[in-house]
Order: sequence, then structure tokens, then C-alpha cells
Amino acid sequence: MTTDLPGAESEARPGTEAGPGGDESVHAWAPGVLVALHVALAILVFEPTLFPGADAGHYMVLGEALREGLGFRDIQLPGSPLHAKFPPGYPVILAVAGWFGGLQLFKALSLAFAAGSVWLTYRIARALLGHWPALAAAGLFAVSPVLLDFSHRVLSEAAFTFLLLGMVAATLDNRPVGAMALGAAAAAFFTRTAGLALLAALVVWALMDGSRRRLLVAAAVAAVCVLGWAIYQHLAQPSQPGYLQQLIQENPYVPEAGTVGLLDFPARAARNLWRYVSSEYPGSYGFATLRRGTIAFTAVAGVLLSALTLWGWLRTAVESIRVTHLVVALYIGLVLLWPPVWTDRRFLLPVLPLLTVFAASGAMGIVDRVGRRWGSLACGLLVALVGSMALMTSGASIPTRVACQVSFRAGQPCDRPQYREFYAMARWAAVNTPEGAVIANRSPATFFLFSRRQGDLYPYSRDDAEVIRGLDAMGADYVLVDRLSATTGLYLIPAVAANLERFEVVHTIGGEEGTVLLRMLSIPRTASLAVP
Repeated sequence: MTTDLPGAESEARPGTEAGPGGDESVHAWAPGVLVALHVALAILVFEPTLFPGADAGHYMVLGEALREGLGFRDIQLPGSPLHAKFPPGYPVILAVAGWFGGLQLFKALSLAFAAGSVWLTYRIARALLGHWPALAAAGLFAVSPVLLDFSHRVLSEAAFTFLLLGMVAATLDNRPVGAMALGAAAAAFFTRTAGLALLAALVVWALMDGSRRRLLVAAAVAAVCVLGWAIYQHLAQPSQPGYLQQLIQENPYVPEAGTVGLLDFPARAARNLWRYVSSEYPGSYGFATLRRGTIAFTAVAGVLLSALTLWGWLRTAVESIRVTHLVVALYIGLVLLWPPVWTDRRFLLPVLPLLTVFAASGAMGIVDRVGRRWGSLACGLLVALVGSMALMTSGASIPTRVACQVSFRAGQPCDRPQYREFYAMARWAAVNTPEGAVIANRSPATFFLFSRRQGDLYPYSRDDAEVIRGLDAMGADYVLVDRLSATTGLYLIPAVAANLERFEVVHTIGGEEGTVLLRMLSIPRTASLAVP
């Protein structure tokens, strides 16, 4: 395999790479400056409150279960069954961190992973393209609004991004598959199952390397990880829909939408691709926050960025295919096959730094085509435009976030009203419901964190009788009618309205349109019940 890439000749260009004295010192402290810039921005946009998504609470509960020696279990559910949805990697991190702190330490860990990802981005880009393109790529990633958002969320994205980049960094300079790369890929897989793309990339890389021994080792590690997790999932939760079963669903949140066939996947991939190109990719750098009247500009910006990225990927792949190319191709291919409801920039984040590196390579191609003077001017303007959009987007949230931090320190968390009601109801339930009571709700793990009461999610079904049977089957003593999700209005409220004799109001927070806790009656009553 060749090791030279377009742009590698910049090592010898005056003022671009290694030079006497000053240039080397610049290269030494430049990545540290980028990391410091990211950390400074992350602190300014930091949200001290719990991220309202259900996954954050779920990760924390799993970490608590491991830390307390209860096993990898959903202790928020009746019966505390073994967990089989999220891999155990991130909960293990939270379990260890939980011995030393709580929510704010968990958030600090996400910030550390994000900062480390900026440093790795510079290192990868410099090895592929040289110092100045690396500075531009890592600098843009450092100020990316999506990275800044996930730098303070108790979610696995920041850790997974760091591990993905760590695996790529372990194969720089065409190094063969080694223990560090395999360890990072395995850790990434057990952090998010999308790490399958990393394991596959190392298998292909070992095959290209021509070493039978390395190929066998890489294939064995991939098989142990993938099959081991699949077997565990089957033994722990035989009835839970597997990854493949969710993949073929039209919408995992609306089971009645049905499944898709093999011939439907090309259309799904095309639809997801356009969404990522026209919205999620440019949105990762702030373009999606433009006003409605200029949304077309967002799509145009996305097409141009994507074209530049693809050109950078191709022009470097022609000279030498590296693990970086394989990871991007396999990961993007995987997420394009997911149900459209999962199309989101959080899933683009892990490869966003690599996409930015290839976009920098494409920009270098502009320099080669139009000449150093005009090409450098065009690239400088492009970096300035994208960086400005990212900074304006993140900067717009700073006053609100700083006010939130001040409010939080004063003992008044700045949660959204629907979540404030949800947390308040959970705290009320901790004091006013019997210990051991089962409370059905939209976010059982998060509710458990505040209430210490077990419960499960109400069934996603438009059949009112099916919803009631599901509540009875879980042994629900109470049902929480919240405002967290549209699924409450879609599935739970109609079922309650059709069976008013089975419920009575226990407590209300937020008025008639607020959050309501209902007691579920085993013996139907005749009185009517008002449901928001």
C-alpha cells in the first residue's frame, strides 16, 4: 500500500509544515489551543440540568445498578429484568464515575471525551493532510454546535466519538491492525452497536494488509463482540425486538406502520442521504438554524459541503485507501439504512470530524486546481463562513445557558415546563405513594431517578384495550399522564378516555393542561374523569 496522499507534499512547502524553530513550536501548541477553545465554549454553553431525553436517565440507572452490584439490570422496571438494549460500555463508565460524583461529574466526563476528540481530530488530519489543513479541520470541529451540545449531555455520543477517533489514530501511517486499534473498536462497539462499522473496517483493513494472522485476529475479535452481544441479548430478553428487527421497521415508535422489504432499502437510503446532506450535515455547523425563508441556502450549503467532502474522500482514496476511508464509508452506509425517524445529527457526530478532514482535503484540491493564491483565498473564505455560522449558532445560546447556570446555582433549575412538572411529580410520588408502587409513565428510568418507584412504558398501540391490558400486565398501580412526548396523546390518553371508570385523579401539577397522576382501579367505578 502506498503511504503518500495529495497534500502530503506540504511537508516541504515553506510556511506550511516543519520548519526551523518557530514552526515546530507552533505545531506543538496548536492542538492545545484548539482544545482550550472548545473547553471554553463548552463551559459557556454548559447546561447543568439533566438532559430531558429518556436515554440519559436510562444510562444513569444502568450505571447505578452496576455500581450497587445488582448486575446489568433495568432496576426501574417491575421485576428488574436484565437489560438488553444498550451495550454495557457507557453504563460501566457511569458506574465507576458514580463512586466519585453524580450528574455534574458525568457531564464533565462528556466534556473530557469531546475535548479529546478535538485533539485526535488534529492528529488524524495532520497525519493525512499536514498542519494547516489539520488546524482548519480540528478548529471547525472544536466549535461545532453539535459537539458543544453533546459535550454536556449524559449520553454515549461523546465517548463513542472519542473511541472511534482513537481507533483511527491507532492505524495512522498505514500501521497494521494492532491491539490498540482492536481494543478501541471493541470498546466502541460495546458503547454503541454502530461500532460494528469499526470492527468491519478493521477486518477489511487486515484483509487489504495481506496478513492472514492479522485477518484471523481481527475477524475473531469482531465475531466475539457481535455474536457475544447478540447471544446475550437473546438469552436476557428473548421477546425484545433485536437490532435487525428494528432495522426493518418503518417506524420503531409506531409498530402498526409495519416493516419494509429488501427492495425498500434503496429508497430509504436515498431519503436518509438527502436529509443528512441537506440538513443534518450543514446543521452540525449551524446552518440549519437559519430562518425559514433561507432554508434553501442551508440545503445548498449542505450540497456544497458534501460535494467537497466526497471529493476529498475520493482524491485521497485514489492514492491510498486507509482505515479513515473505510470507517466513513461503512458507518455512513450503516446509518443510511436506519429507519428515517432515527436520522439525526447525533448519529452523524461520530464521523463529523472525519468528514471535516475530508472536506479539508477537498479544499486542498481547490488550491491545486486554481492555484495557491486564489485557492487559498477561497479556502480561507470557506473556513471563515462555516466557522462563523458555527460560532453564531452557539453564541446565540450563551446568554440563556449562562442564565441557566446562575439559576441552577441558586437552587432553581431551568428545566422546560413539561420536565419540571415531570420531575416534581416524581418527587411527590416518592413521598405520597406506597413503597413498591408501580407507576406507568413515558420515561420510566428518569422517573425512577427522582421517585425511586418502578414502572414501565405504556404500550404503543392504538387499540385502547391493548393499552389497558398492558397496564394491567405490568401491575400498574398508577398511570402518569405527562407532556413529554406526542406518544402520550397518541396512545395513553385515548385509552384512558375510553376507560374512565378504571382511573381516578390523585395529583395534578400545572393545571388542567399539566401533568396528572392517576390511580388505576382494579374495580371499575361509575363516576366520570376529566383527562387533559
